[in-house]
This record gives sequence, C-alpha cells and structure tokens, in this order.
Amino acid sequence: MGFLNLSFLWTMIMPLIVIIYYFFRKKYIQQSVSSTLFWREIMKETKVSPYLQHLQQNALFYLQLFALLLMMFVLLQPYIKTKNISGEQIIWVVDTSSTMLAKEENETIFEKHKNEMLALSKKLGGKAVTIVTVGAEPKIVLQDEKNRARIERAIQQLQVTYSHEDWPNTMDFLQSIIGKKSTAVYIFTDAIEPKQLPKRTKNIKWIVQGSEKKHQNISLQRFGAIQSAEGIEAIAQIENQNQKSQQTTLKIYNANQEEIARKTINLKANHITKVRLDNLKSTDALTARLTANDEYAADQSMSTLLATDSSQIFVDQSLHQLISKAFQSIDSSASTISSNQLESIQSKSILVTNHTDLLHQSKNPILLIGRDDKKALKVDGEVKIIDPKLFSYASIEDIYVEKVYPKVRNAKTLVTVGDTPLIQQTENGHIVVLMDLQMTDWALHPSFPLFLWSAKEKLTAHNSQLGTFKPGEKRVVSLPESKKGIDIYTPNNEYIKSIADGGSFVAPSKPGLYYVKTDSDPLYFVVALEQQEKTLSEGTSFQYGELSKQNTINKDNSIFSTILIIMILALLIVEWEVQRRYGFTN
Repeated sequence: MGFLNLSFLWTMIMPLIVIIYYFFRKKYIQQSVSSTLFWREIMKETKVSPYLQHLQQNALFYLQLFALLLMMFVLLQPYIKTKNISGEQIIWVVDTSSTMLAKEENETIFEKHKNEMLALSKKLGGKAVTIVTVGAEPKIVLQDEKNRARIERAIQQLQVTYSHEDWPNTMDFLQSIIGKKSTAVYIFTDAIEPKQLPKRTKNIKWIVQGSEKKHQNISLQRFGAIQSAEGIEAIAQIENQNQKSQQTTLKIYNANQEEIARKTINLKANHITKVRLDNLKSTDALTARLTANDEYAADQSMSTLLATDSSQIFVDQSLHQLISKAFQSIDSSASTISSNQLESIQSKSILVTNHTDLLHQSKNPILLIGRDDKKALKVDGEVKIIDPKLFSYASIEDIYVEKVYPKVRNAKTLVTVGDTPLIQQTENGHIVVLMDLQMTDWALHPSFPLFLWSAKEKLTAHNSQLGTFKPGEKRVVSLPESKKGIDIYTPNNEYIKSIADGGSFVAPSKPGLYYVKTDSDPLYFVVALEQQEKTLSEGTSFQYGELSKQNTINKDNSIFSTILIIMILALLIVEWEVQRRYGFTN
C-alpha cells in the first residue's frame, strides 16, 4: 500500500487544530441549582459506565476528528500495488485441436487453460488483449479488447474445433500482428517444441503453458469396411500407447446406430493390434467404438462409408474431341466409346452423347450435347440463366451461340438464348445441351469445364454418400434439390445445422457419422479425426525472450477512494443527527 499524492501531508494539521480547540475550550460553567437531591444517583450512573458517558458527551468531537482524518486520506490517494502482466501488447494463443480434450485430474487441458486465462484477465491492469485460436488456420476471436467482461465472455465461448493445429502458419500470422510493440505472447496448448517458435526474442516474451502429464491412451487408429458376397468385412487397427497391457471391447454399429457386433481384445503395451470382423449385416455406413479406460476419448470412435461402385463417365466418340478431353481432366477414368456400345452400358455410369433416343431407352444418367434427330436453327439474342443452381460456380452469360436445336418436350428450361431454350433438364434428371461445340465459342471459356463438372455432380447426386471430411472442412459439394431445405443430422436424428440454398458446404467440427436430409434418401458423410490428433505428446511449460518495458506494477486507488467517500458521507449524516439531538453544547 502507498500514497499517490504526498503533497497533501500538510492536511494533518487540520485534525490537530480540532484537538487543540477541544483542549482549550471551556469545559465547566458555574450554575446555581435549587437542589442536589438526585446528584448522587447521577454520579453512580457515571461511575458505572464512564466511557459511555464520555463518548456521549464528546460524540461530536470524535465524529469531526474521524471525518477530517478520512478527508485527509482521500486527498493523499492511497493505493494498493498489484502485479500485472508485462508488455505493451498481450496476445493469448489458444490451441483448439482435439488433443486438448485429454483429461488432467477432473478437467480437460482445454478447461484448465480457460481457467488460467480467466485468472490472468484479472491481472491485465487495463491493458488490451488479443485472443487467437489455432486450428486448421489461425483465427482472431478478440482484438485489442480492454473490457474485462467481454474478455471473460470470449474465453467462456471458446470451443475445441478438433482440427489439427497449424503452428507454422500461426507463427507467421502472429509476427504480422505483433509489429514493433513490446509483446507478451501466451500460448495455451498441450505440447509445443521451442524450435517451433520464431527465433525473434527482441521485445517479445513467449510464455508457453503446456501439459506436463504423460496421458494414458488407447487409440482406434484406422477402421475400414468392404462389401463382399458373404456380407460386410471390416478391419480395425487399435494402438495401445500405454506402458501396460490392457483389455478393451470393440463395438460395431450400423448406419442407424444399432449394435451389430462386438469383440473383446487384449492389447499389448505400446503395440498396434489388428482386428477383423466378418459377415456383418449390410448397411450404408459403420461406426466402431472402443470401450477403454483412458484419459482421451476423442480417438476411440471412427466411422466409415461402405465402398460403392463409383459412376464412370463414357463419352460418345462422335462428339467433339474437346468434350472427352475436358471430362478426362475432371475424371481420369472417363472413357471414349463408340455409339453402338452406349446401349450396352448397364451400370449407373454417366453417358455423354448426342443420341436423343437414349433419353427414353437408357436407365443411365445422360448428358446430351446436341441432337442427332433434328436440325439446328440460327438464333439471335443474349444468353440468360433461368435456374442458376447448375451454374453457381461459373456463369455462361458471356458466351456466343450461333445455332441451337429444337427443345426437348416436357423438359425444364435452365438457360435460354433470347427466348429459345439452350440447356434443359428432363423429368428423370437428364441434362440436355441443345447445341454442338461447333455452334458456339463456349469451349474457349473457363465456364465450360466447370459446367461439365457441375453436370457430372448433378447426375451422380443419387448416390447415398458425400464422402469423408476433415473437421470443419469447407468443400464444394453438389447437393440434390430439396423443397424443405437441406439439413444435417446425426444418425440419432439430432439436428446439427442447415445449409442455405446455394451455400457452401461446411462439415461439422465434431468427428463422427452424419447425414444430409433430402426429399429422397439420406446422404451419409463422415467427419474423420486427423491421424496427428490420435497421439498424445508430453509437453512442458517454458518461456523465453525479454521485454524492454516491464510495466508490471499497477496502482489501484479506485476502491479506496470510493470507500472513503462513502464513509465521509455517512459520518456527516451521523454528525448532523448528533447536533440535532444534543446541540452544540460540547
């Protein structure tokens, strides 16, 4: 404790003046009384409680003296010294990867670091703080914030994103925002090596808060399944990362989260065990879960989609050569075959042709480019997109079209040239382009291969899978149209989020099996934990670097001033009441 304004020490004479005044005041006056009958009774009361009688007689003196002392303290401005975080600029870097969910005693590493940040927020001393999260990419959560309530709210809202932390990219990002200021960088993580930090130490102090505990972990490293004649065959790799042998149970669930198999396995210490399960019941997806007593549960579950025959692309060799080359750049398995062979394709492969009769005869998805049963007619006008869903990645309104074929009956028009249909979609989903490449300059535009890719995705949208994603991965995905909108659910029908019409597909953060709810069959997809997040590293806490300005002492006088002013006001009220009752006799 100290005083900010010692120049007001002269105010100490004010209480002394009051004391001196009371010493020299007239204490007694001569008074004639008619009787001393009650004098002895009064003296008895005085002797029984002399201090109380003295206080009653001199209450105004003590109140005035105390009020003056308090006013003197207010003018001297007393303060309390507190130790604050050093540095002109403070940055908190928070690791949000999956391994932060490893437990330490009764809480996870992530929860422990959040509590540490809440404690540090009380020591900021009015300094601004920036919070950066580390996952697949660095992200600023809070920038140059001084308001303690907002800082604490931002800390409470931090969540694990399950993505593997990208330290090199994060360090480059930090260097760009640090600048030349004296900066204290706090890194809250489970483990990071000193060599991963920048070599720059001038005006920067790196404080790493790591996890020094060696965690017990049993990890489901890999899980896959294939369809065979006898049923589904699945294989799992389980790694015991502990120093002791342990026993665990592997449970297998179908797409509806019904248990269809289980197996008890003895795991050797620091050893990978392969487990095979045969003759499982047919399903669209499988989920494997371990029942293990360890300190990290995020890597005890994996989901996989059952391999299905992918749709192959067959291009009619009578079409322009640029069409087959464009499809081969999109899908290396695309093949060119003769027109006679198109009818013999029995699988769900995509047929690219100009044979109009196949629109009614073939059960395969068809991309019709041109027509072999009609003659093209000259057309004039601008290209206009009626339904933009197939052209969300590249517009075709800047192409030139000389001729088009007559429209296909009972088909929805997607694009027009003037008032003439240019691209259509039939009732059974086939896509029709009513021109040959020789009738347009479309092949010279970048929108041409993008349209072929969109058409391929549209024609294969009947598949029951979307694939495997990383946590929070953003990817271009062709989704089927839905009147009710597109929603993402867990296999237990728990709603996750909705995807806006034409919006980007962003996978959920938490690993597991999900499905997209459409007007027809659900589309399953898997969010898989990255392999780096299946091994726990033993970290440490350390710091290095020095700051040129060590502003670590804060002088807080706000509490003292507030309390003293309140006390003075209270004393004035009490003094007024004493004067009202007893007057100015003393």
